[in-house]
Amino acid sequence: MIQLSPKRKGKRIIDPSYLDAVAALGCCLCGQPAQIHHVRAGEGAGQRASDYRAIPLCQKHHQSGGYGIAIHAGKDTWENNYGTEEHYLEHTWDELEIDQATRAKWRRRDFTFRGD
Repeated sequence: MIQLSPKRKGKRIIDPSYLDAVAALGCCLCGQPAQIHHVRAGEGAGQRASDYRAIPLCQKHHQSGGYGIAIHAGKDTWENNYGTEEHYLEHTWDELEIDQATRAKWRRRDFTFRGD
């Protein structure tokens, strides 16, 4: 299991080492080198998702692949073609061996840590 290293940045909890581990997995669709896509489902408008709700996507599947290929070119069509962001979030947590208690907290968007 990955060692979590949360830090506070304003109201957000960030964890650069966690994001590095997510990106190192490679794109969850094709295995190519990945960048980070934050899963924003359930977040308010204009709010950034927690680093713990991130999946690895290559440039093509993240931003540059066009409609139906890149998630930012049409999320609904992307999900119809490949599956939901939440599915890939669970897969990412599986790959990183995130325990069930931590996943339950993150699903509730409870990102508190010791020191809060």
